[in-house]
Amino acid sequence: MMEERNCLILTQYRHDSDYNDFIGKYYHFPATDKKNYLKQFSALPIEVVYYEPDKKGEGVFYGYGKITKPPFVDKKTPDHYFVEISGFKLFSKPVSFKNVNEEILEKLYNAEFYNYNNAVRKINPKFLDELCLDGGILLNFKADAHLIQVLGEQLIASERVGILELVKNAIDAGASYCNVRIENVPSLPEIPDTIYSFTEYEGPVIVVEDDGSGMSREQIELGWLRPASTLKTSVKERLKREREKAIHENNLETFEKYLKILKEENKGRIPLGEKGVGRFASHRLGKNLIIKTKIVENDYEYLLKINWDDFNFLDGTHKDLDEVKVTLSRQAPSRNYGERNSGTQLIIFGGREGFELSVSEIKAINQVILKLNSPNPNPKAKTKPFMASFTCPQVRGLDEEIKYKAFDPVFTISGLVDEWGNFEYDYVFEPPYNVPLASFKYKNQKLDLKTINKVQWFKIENNRRLWRKPACGPFYIHIDIWYRDKPWLGSSDDEKQFKKYLEDYGGIPIYRDGINVLSAEVGTETDWLGLRQRQIKQTYRISYYHMIGNIEIDQTTNIDLIDKTNREGMIKNRAFGDMTELVKAITYFVELDYIGKRDEYNQLTGDLVREPKALKGFPKQSAKIISNINANYDIALDRYKLFEDIKELGDISERKGKLVELSKSLNNLEDNLKQIQEVQDMLTEQAGFGLGIAVALHEISKTTSNFYYGVLEVLQSGIFEKSKLEDLMDTSQALESEILRLSPLRALRNEDPIQFNVSKSISYVHSVFKRRFKALNIDFDYNHDQDFEITARYGALNQILTNLLDNSCYWIDKPEITDRKIRLRIDENDKTIVVADNGEGIHDSIMPYLFQPGYSLKFPPSGLGLYVCKHYMNLMKKRGDIYLAKDRDKIKGLSGAQFLLDFSKVILKDDNQ
Repeated sequence: MMEERNCLILTQYRHDSDYNDFIGKYYHFPATDKKNYLKQFSALPIEVVYYEPDKKGEGVFYGYGKITKPPFVDKKTPDHYFVEISGFKLFSKPVSFKNVNEEILEKLYNAEFYNYNNAVRKINPKFLDELCLDGGILLNFKADAHLIQVLGEQLIASERVGILELVKNAIDAGASYCNVRIENVPSLPEIPDTIYSFTEYEGPVIVVEDDGSGMSREQIELGWLRPASTLKTSVKERLKREREKAIHENNLETFEKYLKILKEENKGRIPLGEKGVGRFASHRLGKNLIIKTKIVENDYEYLLKINWDDFNFLDGTHKDLDEVKVTLSRQAPSRNYGERNSGTQLIIFGGREGFELSVSEIKAINQVILKLNSPNPNPKAKTKPFMASFTCPQVRGLDEEIKYKAFDPVFTISGLVDEWGNFEYDYVFEPPYNVPLASFKYKNQKLDLKTINKVQWFKIENNRRLWRKPACGPFYIHIDIWYRDKPWLGSSDDEKQFKKYLEDYGGIPIYRDGINVLSAEVGTETDWLGLRQRQIKQTYRISYYHMIGNIEIDQTTNIDLIDKTNREGMIKNRAFGDMTELVKAITYFVELDYIGKRDEYNQLTGDLVREPKALKGFPKQSAKIISNINANYDIALDRYKLFEDIKELGDISERKGKLVELSKSLNNLEDNLKQIQEVQDMLTEQAGFGLGIAVALHEISKTTSNFYYGVLEVLQSGIFEKSKLEDLMDTSQALESEILRLSPLRALRNEDPIQFNVSKSISYVHSVFKRRFKALNIDFDYNHDQDFEITARYGALNQILTNLLDNSCYWIDKPEITDRKIRLRIDENDKTIVVADNGEGIHDSIMPYLFQPGYSLKFPPSGLGLYVCKHYMNLMKKRGDIYLAKDRDKIKGLSGAQFLLDFSKVILKDDNQ
């Protein structure tokens, strides 16, 4: 049931009033025999609307307020009273007391109470509300005291996150360390009280202590005691504005000077805090809070005491945040503030219902705090790394460092990614002693990460494709990678624990100014790099539980990377998306060797045979050997103990029959391997056709789109103009032409070889690429004065050339390569074709795996193009081949990749013709 509302109209002039009124603060009224309004204010609370009469004013309603306290006597004029107005809100557009028909509103909607002579009169609530709405009442947000509970218990996801928030405040204060101590926890094993350091407080006690700059009185009042205070965020906003201004004025030197001053003001760091709510994590951790803080200028410390229960919502009564009072005082320093002579100590005590600390939770908190410390900080960083530590005397044997450092990684890559996405890195492969592979160490290598997924980084300006600058800014990255299986990692208890550690904490966290802002667990759970989904689909790929790494960002150069409100991750804006793509590119780059070195070891030790061809003949030979044993060897006597301990062959009477069956099985295996080889060849050819058709489909898609929108335009207009219909017919013929052109790309296994000139295939493939060459401004040519014949499947050579030209188009499609060239050279004497471009050449990392399936630096990485080329070349009669061209065979003046197609052994004329 809705409560009855008491509402009044207060008559008050805005200027030249006869009373001592303070509009929106106090209303002054008489209580004489002639005019006594005292009774009107007896039923509290009261809602009021202000009215200025038309006699000496404008005749408008202009504001709203509330009366929650009884009137009090005007001491200067005893027959007058004051009543206090709260929550006063002006109207944005005062409402006239008459409507457009010159009718008085009160007579129409408030007739039962209307009396023009009464300065204080009743008004019905509905009419009051409508006046407020018509006047465009100016509202504002008001914080309820319950907000503190929301910020502390609901916005902060967990106790661990709460502790981390308080540690981050130490970072923002420029601290070099932050120590967290938990003691006197009732649910943990009891120990002597003498071991505790804070026995005067009710347990559990949580102490967070640092040597930062401390807080002044102004910072306490305007910062700490104001939810979502802008004291930190305003620094960042200033930084953004100054940077934008410097870029606009082409004066980054001035910005660097400003940045230096700003860092000096903040003890070498820019604040981490984004929302100004992290400090309220202390509400979640305990009922009481004591803050002791000292700045270097004072010889005393400030003491702030808060009982969080004072802010709770009780008995259905609302309480404004500013109604709750807390005490601030000063006292002599209670601890040694060290060399800096400043710092802050938070003492949280009294606990919370439902907040039970177990031994396992204490260990988890310890791990979380340890992981705040960057495991491999940027060695070139100018700021000393921040260190966080944790103690709990009730739990023994807490780790003091991350355990994984005891296990040497197989791969390590580390380096700086600059503001344009160029990666300067050191890269190490160091297999364990029991893996007989050669190690490698590369120093000061360079890789443009944008080239791995180019489409992500293109922008169009003045009809030109240019590189887009990553929005994330520069960063440092270090990744250690392990194989999880034997022989790379054993099965001892320590190694099993390490594998478990990788499962729980593996991944690549992000550290900002030395403090963890995106944990490995959150990154893995959200699959921020997409590695988990890739590895589920293809189990040989790398995932988070193979690696431990860290990304180091600096607040000054990575301003647009922002924490989520719940502190568990980062906001997915353009900057974070760009960083994600760059880090993905690095993991894909290392993955090439991660897959390659494992395959190399497996091939070396004979554990893996990829090609069925390699096994051809083995089963048949084995079957022959077994048949000879069965015919010529005395199985019963078994002089050479061939059948000893082979229970599967049964007793002597069963052995001959079993050997016959085994011989038959091996012969069947030979047939099965042939079938597997046929299936593999078929799949390879289908994959080759898929790669080839993808090039043509791009043109078909554009033609189809033009045809569709042309038809749609005619249908919508309803006008069948001859010229429009002719355009549609031309487009239809172009589409038919493109589709017919697909046929020569297909190389069927049962297709008979034909005799043809290689120039015919080159001319055809050139026609397929003609539009693409024009779109990318590629100059294509070959020597028409030479040619030779081969006998092969025409579609096979078309696919080979299509794959090579497609690769060239991909790698020379870079904004910095403006004079783009692709050249083919036919040598009729040596029976070779060289395919070359003027790109940047093949990266060293891909060289060992050039013609193997699944290896590629292109995105998405199919890794089939060159494998298909080699497959088709090897299938030609007498066997053709493809190589990376040597210097003597290269086309001069072209710096990119150059491949040599060798037809010297291929039958030039079919013997059956």
